[in-house]
Amino acid sequence: MRVSFRACFLLLVLGCVPGAPALAADAPAAVPARPPGIAPLPKVTSPRLYVIDCGTLTYNRPEDYQLTREEVADTNMAVPCYLVIHPRGILLFDTGLSDRLVGRPLWENVDGGYGQLRFTTLRGALADIGVTPADITYLAISHSHWDHVGNANDYAGSVWLTQKAELDFMFSDKDQLPYIPLYAALAHARKEVFVGDHDVFGDGTVILKFTPGHTPGHQALYVKLARTGGVVLSGDLWHYAEERTLKRMPKEEETTGTPASRASMERFLEEKHAQLWIGHSTTVFRNLVKSPGWYD
Repeated sequence: MRVSFRACFLLLVLGCVPGAPALAADAPAAVPARPPGIAPLPKVTSPRLYVIDCGTLTYNRPEDYQLTREEVADTNMAVPCYLVIHPRGILLFDTGLSDRLVGRPLWENVDGGYGQLRFTTLRGALADIGVTPADITYLAISHSHWDHVGNANDYAGSVWLTQKAELDFMFSDKDQLPYIPLYAALAHARKEVFVGDHDVFGDGTVILKFTPGHTPGHQALYVKLARTGGVVLSGDLWHYAEERTLKRMPKEEETTGTPASRASMERFLEEKHAQLWIGHSTTVFRNLVKSPGWYD
């Protein structure tokens, strides 16, 4: 087939000449290489929830929660972190005990009677899933006590989702001053600051539930999963399952927002027919599927 110079020129410009090289704009975008040892980032069509072991607290003073030792199955506490992979982004909820504790003896790290143990790192657990800190869209913490923010600085590149009351508490309450170094980088992070419940991805499947009392801006997390159903991650709204069944709580919380927050959450659980996962309960935690397994 003969083609005139003018036609050939037009065909070349339009990228239609057989065998002609593709224009730069048409070339597929280069996919950034994953860091060594990191699995491919999971692709999902509905929310997926990972339960990550972020440490253990050894403790033997349930009286602080108005419970006796005979009433509590296990006075020690699990420390979970949670990762939600959603088609619109990734949320990390709580960051657990500091990764720097891995390999350190218990006696080195005791705070208020709570001994801290870590056997694996949060960063390593995320890598096993295929997630790096740079992949995480949002960071949220249930509250700013040290066992929930131990690695917060590592994820300050994400958008921090925080209740205004907790933000104010974290950087101005005198009791928090010793712990600010654990999360100091969040002061300069990109933030979404709000009051009340917050729909993370705008579709009702991942909702931060405002549950003040344990701290001024405490929040739990509701995740609606296609197969598992609705799950509420309690934060420290309860610590022991026996607090819920026996209707107990720390004495100082009886006059904070905790009673109202618990009552509101019970109504929500009934309305949504959702499960409650009490994060610090070793009984609950022991029976959950741990990452890199997941719930969907």
